[in-house]
Amino acid sequence: FAVTQLFFEADVYSEFIDAMAERGVTTPVIPGIMPVTNLAQVARMAELSGAAFPRAVEDRLRAAEHTPGGVEAEGIVAATELSEELLRRGAPGLHYFTMNKSKATREIASNVAVFRERVHSQ
Repeated sequence: FAVTQLFFEADVYSEFIDAMAERGVTTPVIPGIMPVTNLAQVARMAELSGAAFPRAVEDRLRAAEHTPGGVEAEGIVAATELSEELLRRGAPGLHYFTMNKSKATREIASNVAVFRERVHSQ
């Protein structure tokens, strides 16, 4: 299996998987997700890795800056939504870059577990 670098939009993963399939690659690819708990840190990580930090994602998180803990809370929501969408699209699993912020990752994993239970009970 392989694990991707961080990214913030499900289409990035889908496009990569499609490109690999066109080349005959069948190796399972696990998406790498970095929950945003600190805007400066994630912007720097995106810059260092070469990953795009989409303006829409940045704007969404900046809108939460005025509330104490708002960026982390919105980052958890955004990562949960991304995780759920990736699973809907057939991702074989999820990998989180925790950056020593396991609380956020645990919350996302719990949210995703609830999502999966809802999907499987339908």
